Amino acid sequence: MLHNFRFKAITTLLASALLCSACQSFIPKAQGLVSLHWVAQNYQRQDQIEVQWKTHGFSFLLYQQQQGQKLEMVALSLTGQQLFKLYFDGQHVIVEQRVESMKHLPFDYVVRDILYATYPNFVQLQAGIAVLKQQEGLQTIYIQQTPVLNIRQQENMVELNNIQVPYQMVMSAVSNTLENDGELNEQ
Repeated sequence: MLHNFRFKAITTLLASALLCSACQSFIPKAQGLVSLHWVAQNYQRQDQIEVQWKTHGFSFLLYQQQQGQKLEMVALSLTGQQLFKLYFDGQHVIVEQRVESMKHLPFDYVVRDILYATYPNFVQLQAGIAVLKQQEGLQTIYIQQTPVLNIRQQENMVELNNIQVPYQMVMSAVSNTLENDGELNEQ
């Protein structure tokens, strides 16, 4: 009897695991994020970000820092509360921490779009997967011939409009006053 109970419990557990993994496959991945040509470098950037997603609006400060292969992004509320912390290694977005109100934010898309808008030569790192077309001050990122992101660069501000998810983001550059190894970093 105990053996039969264990067998049913294990079978139920495996079936649940298969169902959960099948559900995950229905969540679309952010194409154009993974980079086979990701390089190790030192990179820093700070922005104030306004995001409008569905009925939610978020305002936060975003700090990006890459040392070596790993790019870290930390978001703080305007009052200093840490909202999320994640890493990108060229292959995966690993969300280490997030507050409940950002639980459903599509981080793969957010990271991808921020990289297209701010990271040096991110389109070129995609080696034919992504194409940038520019027309009258508007940059459009195409992935597999489908437009996925509009970027409008202005002085000290970048407007993003994700066509897939959809959401809008406005990034305003913040002066980098953080020191690194005793030297002030400039962008």
